[in-house]
Amino acid sequence: MTPNRTTASAVVRRALLGLLGVALLVTAACGAPAQGGGTTDTTLTVAISNNPSSLDPQAGPSGTDHVALYPIYATLVDFDPATLKATPGLAESWSFTDPTTLQLKLRSGLKFSDGSPLDAAAVKASLERYRTQTNKADLSNVTAVDAPDPTTVVIREKTPDSSLVLVLADRAGMIVGPTAANADFAQKPVGAGPYTLVSYSPGDRLVLKRNPNYFGTAAPMENLEMRIITDPKAAANALLSGQIDFADNLDANDIPQLKNSGKLTVESPVGLWFDMIYFNLSQKPLDDVRVRQAINLALDRDEIIQGTVNGQGEPARQPLPTSHWAYDKANDGIWPHDVAKAKQLMADAGYAGGVTLTSVATASPLEIRRNEIIRSQLAQIGIDYKVTPMDTNQGVSLYFEKQGTNAAQYAWSGRPDPGQTYNRLFAQNSYQNPGKVAVPGLDQVLTQAVSTEDTTQRAAAYAQADKLIADFAPYAPLYFRGDVTAYSTSVTGYTASLLGKPKVAFLNKSSGA
Repeated sequence: MTPNRTTASAVVRRALLGLLGVALLVTAACGAPAQGGGTTDTTLTVAISNNPSSLDPQAGPSGTDHVALYPIYATLVDFDPATLKATPGLAESWSFTDPTTLQLKLRSGLKFSDGSPLDAAAVKASLERYRTQTNKADLSNVTAVDAPDPTTVVIREKTPDSSLVLVLADRAGMIVGPTAANADFAQKPVGAGPYTLVSYSPGDRLVLKRNPNYFGTAAPMENLEMRIITDPKAAANALLSGQIDFADNLDANDIPQLKNSGKLTVESPVGLWFDMIYFNLSQKPLDDVRVRQAINLALDRDEIIQGTVNGQGEPARQPLPTSHWAYDKANDGIWPHDVAKAKQLMADAGYAGGVTLTSVATASPLEIRRNEIIRSQLAQIGIDYKVTPMDTNQGVSLYFEKQGTNAAQYAWSGRPDPGQTYNRLFAQNSYQNPGKVAVPGLDQVLTQAVSTEDTTQRAAAYAQADKLIADFAPYAPLYFRGDVTAYSTSVTGYTASLLGKPKVAFLNKSSGA
């Protein structure tokens, strides 16, 4: 055992001990179950795996925020969970009146949760505010938003971009109320979703109540409580003891225990969420494409899946899973496990004697397991992978904003349209590209991919993009997760989504749960 391995193991042990303490505190914070083993009949209680980075959908950068945001905010466009095909939301219909103009027709009589009107002027104000925020890249192609009458919104673009429709099913389409101008909006959010926020205790829980002004069918439960449980083991224990009704992002190693309880329904569908190593392409040693390619060849993705999530997932070599319409089968062979070739690339890059790579990751037992496997695999090609486990939001800030590490081992949680995924991960000026290094030739191909609504033509363009990405290796994809989800047998109405971000607002719980 090398000194470096001993040091890494000690870090892991300390992190696990700290997490155990957190898990006990979280479990205690969940409170005693109601008589009969469940929560009150008017309340659905779900676990969310991360503290929201912000309850302002336009400000927060984390893809894990959506589970908390969906109940509070309605989106202009919705989507079919199985196919991600666009469906009506606040907008009952839409069309491209010309290649660069999208016109939406809003439902009449819409209101925000505070009773103020949600009309075209409100949508215009929300979209224009979004264009000034952290996530403005989603609307970077938009040149103007007009509201010619109370139910018509017209969005004009620089170039044709068919992905805009499903962009409006994501953060950009979460229409914020008029109080968004207030400094405390993130603490007192106003949206048009099925629920409205009553209280938020960071690190503990969100308490929501049914929104009487919601435009659609009312949520079946009067109250929704979202408990922040960052440790999957603590979430599993809370499910087994009846303290919560629903949780996802659970540890695959707990599947047998959850299934054998006889009290829970357990699923693990593979969606768009995939784990990866983000690279800062402006920092050594990752400024050398040979090092980036070597890392991808050194990674044994099947071993990582087996050792981390007990086989619940599929290897990732492209930004989309095999079930997606834009997945390219011809690129299945990208980055096979080849340690000998990886070693040669490292030598060619001038690192035959080894090199250090600093990274950050979430401090949870699952993430620590994964990164220990990665550390072991990269050691075979002379890379000393030094990963620091920490709170997700702090780590995101350290890597993406402060550029304090060479790399980050986090997930990409997926977006409804593949155009968002490719642009967010690889565009030169994206938040997810802190080094601001362009992938040669990629921007032109991605523009071509969204210039049409024809999915066959779009898929062909993304296949070309995959080849450019494979050559440049701007990241190291690991695997698409099987999202281990479990919920009480008394809970009905859940449908797994290809997007992989549960919408829990319309789950129902039978009386006496």
